[in-house]
Amino acid sequence: FWPKPCSWTMHSPRAANNEPSSSTDIERPALSISTSAGGPSPAPCACAPCSAPRCQSAPLPLVIVVIIALNYIPYVLWTLERRRHLALTITLVVIFHALLGLVVCAWAYTCGTDPGVPPSQWQRRMAALAKARPGSSELKVCRRSGLYKPPRSHFCSVTRRLTLNMDHYCPWVANTVGHYNRKFFLLFLLYTCLLLAYVLLSIAPQLPDLFDWALDGDGRWVGGVAYAVVLGVMLAVDVLLLLLLGPFMCLHWKMAMRNQTTIDGDKLPQYDIGLSANLEQILGRRRLHWFCPCYCDGPVGDGVHWPTKTGGAALVPLGGSGTPLRTSAAASPR
Repeated sequence: FWPKPCSWTMHSPRAANNEPSSSTDIERPALSISTSAGGPSPAPCACAPCSAPRCQSAPLPLVIVVIIALNYIPYVLWTLERRRHLALTITLVVIFHALLGLVVCAWAYTCGTDPGVPPSQWQRRMAALAKARPGSSELKVCRRSGLYKPPRSHFCSVTRRLTLNMDHYCPWVANTVGHYNRKFFLLFLLYTCLLLAYVLLSIAPQLPDLFDWALDGDGRWVGGVAYAVVLGVMLAVDVLLLLLLGPFMCLHWKMAMRNQTTIDGDKLPQYDIGLSANLEQILGRRRLHWFCPCYCDGPVGDGVHWPTKTGGAALVPLGGSGTPLRTSAAASPR
């Protein structure tokens, strides 16, 4: 399930126009299209390339490690050392580790998965169309990267890449959130909020005993005021994070359900094709895999072609069958 090394290459329109092409290039599909699924297939999972701007924001994810440690030591190590209600304590600790594993896995995939760039094959196809339609206003070129721009793609000023279905750059994961890793970002927010709520709700009934045990100074750990301060900081941080991340998580899931992004907002209502179809374009076609923080089959679509409410404004030839597929990108990107 872990991403493979990224093998995509970028071609500017100028370089692509120098490549030999023929009329048959225009009739080929922009990407490999799965006729059984009714649309373009997603690319294999790939690792996000390392860059200097990403390395500069790398210390921020370490804060997440500190927050995890701040919860792990009091909730797991100290509660187990108390040896009170051992069966219940072990059950709570096992659930804690299960939620923590989901959080870490989703976070790691968000950090390491390439959000996606316009494939070089699609760039060559657009160059061939530009030769066939000189001066056409339908072929959009990104001013920052010089590449042909698919619908819903944006240039990330941090990673210096044209990103498919870009949502935003998140310094907490040191990566751009886009087409191929947005699922993991949503799951990271969801499981983090669940873990924080679980810790607060399960530790609340134990607080009087915990503080008494801390002030007594029993056990191998530092007792007294130092223990109470650590426990108090953990509670304050968890409450603050839950109050901040809760609305933030709801906002991002709401946008996902409406097929919106942070950058585009509600400016592109034509891509809202229904709750189930919207979520499939992020979480994947198989609902059994929706809440699994692994790539599995990937999101529905290739991040270049997007279905719309009206069935799309253009056609992508499927090649041999001659049956067109309606999408919003098709032969001419917006």
